[in-house]
Parts: sequence; structure tokens; C-alpha cells
Amino acid sequence: MTAAQKTAKDKFKKAIAYRQKTGVSLKEAFAHIYGKKVGAVKKKAAPKKKAVKKVVRKVVKKAAPKRVVKKKLTRLDYDKRYQALKPGKRTSASGNTYYQNRANRSDRGRLLGIVKAKPTIIALSKKIKNLTARNDNNESILLLAKFLKSKNAIELMNNVIKMADNFGYMPNNLANIRDEIYKTLMILLKSKYGEVDYKTIQNSF
Repeated sequence: MTAAQKTAKDKFKKAIAYRQKTGVSLKEAFAHIYGKKVGAVKKKAAPKKKAVKKVVRKVVKKAAPKRVVKKKLTRLDYDKRYQALKPGKRTSASGNTYYQNRANRSDRGRLLGIVKAKPTIIALSKKIKNLTARNDNNESILLLAKFLKSKNAIELMNNVIKMADNFGYMPNNLANIRDEIYKTLMILLKSKYGEVDYKTIQNSF
């Protein structure tokens, strides 16, 4: 182990110990060890309460809408519409193999309509797959952080990557920190883009 690696390892241990002792954030712990100043978080002023105006609305009776009778689709209709495959082995986007035993389910989407991810999410998913295929999980999480424009996650991942380079490998404690950053980013992704885009990115890792 080189002198730089030993120094990085000692600083990492000190940062973890300082964080456990004081309860500060990981960012503040690193700043304390490396001698950097962290600006105080400004408190937002409480929003002013607006006076609620009473609005008197006149009740207007609307004509009853005409009832539209929809044709009931059978399983055969669904299969023809969504090109359902026969029961058998399937391969997921992440490369896992599973067995599908329902003949009336389409692998292209939901039974009542095909739901696809957004083009930007599909492009991001392809880039992440290429990185994870090379076992470059750090860069893939950094790429997700940049896509979501999370400054805090970007800074933390850059620190993780630098420390991993200094060590020459990924320590368990550092890997746990990286996993926490990944979970936080995935929660943010789901809240911004929804379930379909969330699963698309999740299957890319």
C-alpha cells in the first residue's frame, strides 16, 4: 500500500469516527477532516398566510352524459392486440431468466395498454447498462446523479470515486455509503418520473 493510500485510509476512518461521534452529515465529516468549510444551511422564511376569499358559486345543473357501451374484450382479443407470447422462458432487461406461465400476458406491456419509458430514460438506461457491464458501478451512479441534477449526490460520489482510486479497491464501508446514495437517487427518480421509468433504470443496474 502506498503512502497516499494509507493517508486516504486514515482520513476515511477519521471521517467515519467523527460522523458517529458528532452525528453530522457525511459531507460535513469529510469537510472537517480535509479542512474545508461547509456553509450554514439557510432557513427558509415561513410563507405568509393568504386570506381566503369566500366564493359563492351558483349551482348549474348539467345534462346527464350519454352512456357509452364498451365492448367487452376476451382474452383472445387481448392476445391479438398485444401479441402475447406462449408460456415459456423469458429473459428480463437485466439478463435474468424467468418462466412465464400465462398465455394471455404480453411481454411488451400491461394487459390494458402498452406503457413505455420516456426516451430520455431509455437513453440513460442504455448508458448505465454499458457502465455496469464493465463493472463500473461508481460511474453509473454518478451518471444517474448528474441526470437528476442532485448536487449533493454528485459531490459525494466524486469523493467516493477518489477514495476508491486511492485505496485501489472498494472498502465495505465505502460501498455501503455508495449504496445509500443509490437508494436516495432511486427514490428521487421514482417521485419525479413514475413507476415505469423507475423500473427501467432499476433493471439497468
